[in-house]
Amino acid sequence: MVEETLQKQLRRAMLTALLVIVGLLAVGGLLSAYLYKSRKDAIRSQVIAEAEEYRSRIRKQLEADFQTLSTLSSFLDGDSTSDKTFLAKRLNNSLQSNSFLTMAYFDLDGNGVLVTVGQEAETEAKLSDLSPEGRGAVEIAMQGEAAVSKMFESEISGSRVFVYSVPVYADGEVIGALAASDHIEIFSDILSGNTVFGGGGYIHLLGQDGNFLAKSSKTVVRERTQSIFDGPYLSESARNEVKEAMERQERISASFDYEGKSYPFLIEPVGLNGWYLFCVNTGEGLGANSNAVAWVTQIVFIGILLMILFLMLYGYRLLHKYNENLIKLAYYDSQIEAENLYRFRQRLEKALADGGGAVVELCIRQYSFLTEIFGQEKTIHLLRQIREVADRRKRPDEFFCYHTEDRFYFFLRDTDEDTIRRRLEAFLQEISRVADIGQTDYQLAFYCGVAISRDGGDPERTMEILMTHVQFALERAKGAHTNFIWFFDSELHKKEELENYIESHMHQALQDGEFKMYLQPKKNLHTGKLEGAEALVRWKPDDGRVLFPDQFIPLFERNGFCVELDLYMVEQACRLLCSWMEHGMAPVSISVNQSKLLFFEPDYVQDLTAMLDRYNVPAQYIVLEILEGLALENVDELNEKIGQLQAKGFRVSLDDFGSGYSSMNTLGRLKINELKLDKEFLLNVSGQELERNCMIMEQIIHMARQLGIFTVAEGVETEEDEQFIRSVGCDVGQGYFYSRPISVEEFNETYMCKADKQVLEAASIPE
Repeated sequence: MVEETLQKQLRRAMLTALLVIVGLLAVGGLLSAYLYKSRKDAIRSQVIAEAEEYRSRIRKQLEADFQTLSTLSSFLDGDSTSDKTFLAKRLNNSLQSNSFLTMAYFDLDGNGVLVTVGQEAETEAKLSDLSPEGRGAVEIAMQGEAAVSKMFESEISGSRVFVYSVPVYADGEVIGALAASDHIEIFSDILSGNTVFGGGGYIHLLGQDGNFLAKSSKTVVRERTQSIFDGPYLSESARNEVKEAMERQERISASFDYEGKSYPFLIEPVGLNGWYLFCVNTGEGLGANSNAVAWVTQIVFIGILLMILFLMLYGYRLLHKYNENLIKLAYYDSQIEAENLYRFRQRLEKALADGGGAVVELCIRQYSFLTEIFGQEKTIHLLRQIREVADRRKRPDEFFCYHTEDRFYFFLRDTDEDTIRRRLEAFLQEISRVADIGQTDYQLAFYCGVAISRDGGDPERTMEILMTHVQFALERAKGAHTNFIWFFDSELHKKEELENYIESHMHQALQDGEFKMYLQPKKNLHTGKLEGAEALVRWKPDDGRVLFPDQFIPLFERNGFCVELDLYMVEQACRLLCSWMEHGMAPVSISVNQSKLLFFEPDYVQDLTAMLDRYNVPAQYIVLEILEGLALENVDELNEKIGQLQAKGFRVSLDDFGSGYSSMNTLGRLKINELKLDKEFLLNVSGQELERNCMIMEQIIHMARQLGIFTVAEGVETEEDEQFIRSVGCDVGQGYFYSRPISVEEFNETYMCKADKQVLEAASIPE
């Protein structure tokens, strides 16, 4: 009996020990899997962070080169660029002090000077002789924007190069473009560092088709390949996934196989010209500790089998410490001793779930310059001082992070703009006061973007919106010279989004007929009958919206699209006139606005004449309206063009007279047929303003009548307005008092079906 009891106890003890061992093995397996996943996630986060860092370095290199060109362009003007020998010498001197392969200047006619390392300067260089890529970058700069070309084979060096280009200004106007070319190898030093991924990885620069643009000196694949898609290294599924992600300009992680080993890689968009960073982690750097950690884990659990309680506690402590290190590695910048952006976004989402607040992005102006002047050690010390000031000034429920070289993010609980501004100004003043960057009088400068959330809702969505808005605000602050703290403006953001939509859709919209002609009738004040109509444009996209001229015409004037649109409107007027005549209706004159850019086109008169011939429309029914500002630039040249148009039968009207700086003398010199008085004259037709406006308009109309010029008053809104323009002798009235701008269909139904031949003849404008 006792023996049986002992045997039972022994079996029970053995079973208990077995269950403990099985449990410990199960726990050990789970913990090992957790450690592996944590390690993998931390390594991936660091790979992404390091890839973004190298992307930032590449963009900084580009920005520095652009700054060099911009600085040189600021010393160029009309005089210095006209002397090609002097210009060639200046460009050659600049070339000697930089790493560029070539430098060139081209005026707006495509003539310029080209200097090349080790060669004689070309003082009669032509823009047309450049490669299509280089020529495209220069042409963009001539439009007022800096540009960088795509890669191309240089005929000079026989290697792949790219071109920078910036505009050159004189008296606020673009007079030409300054360009420089450089080898793609300038990025090799950036990508070939020994510290890439802890010394156990490498980075290549790819084009948008996957071809290698610049290779690191380190690599796994020893065979020569032109593209990441060459060879059997990528599986078919991985190959397709990578291509799709690159087409979408998205980041993607995958792996390739080489000599029986799998190598993880990350493809990071550079955000310029379709370039990518191809980042490979060989496991010899970031993953070098993985095997050691695995051995430690095995030893720990073997020990736990021998000393269950002690080693379980020890294992827990070891796991806790290891997780802390992983978290610190993934979410903490050890150099600045501050949290990074990934941790900031996590905390921000949780903070927004508890209420509103503001995200602030702070950037140090000219950080690269600070590093060059004071050195890396001093600038790192400055960043730590900013962190110390932030620690002192933040409230218990607020936090911040360090991101990239020159910027910090802050979360503030305040939602009032004035309060936030005061806090930021005090914060920046303290930084400037305590900053120690050497024994100099250098004044630190910052700019801040601020985005505020006052509403609740989905914290994740709110966080993403805030991070997007603060970037927009920071870009605005960066361009501001007087206000370095910029709060996100939703209306301004919507305006920019609208402008982006307009510029990206305008050509297709013109092809699709989305620009519609509306007509506003004009009343003859002497006969009381229809005098004609002014053609006005409305943009009606397929989404049901209506865009009015004040939303897109100013932008078209800047980008030159008004040339195409104005000709389109003349053609629409010709179509309508032709339709009237084909249906037996006596036509009335249609006034069409013409931009400055179109009016002085060399083939302008010929294009209009050809359009009239195409639709068999007499020119007398087309009135071409020009703005008063055009008359102030060159009266003689303008009269010459007006004479050419009048010789073809067109009538010319001067629009918005009185809105600018026109003079009676200028009016007397112009050979126009019609004068349209600006609506400003009718804004106040009572009291002292009535008497003053009356005297001015009477003088203008009297002079116009003496010169045989027909007068039209715009902006007639009330009966009092009409009585006023009648009293001063105006010929025609136009405005909402008579009719708003209406569609062609409504105009035909309202006016053309009721008008007979005698009425229309009585309402015609005299030559």
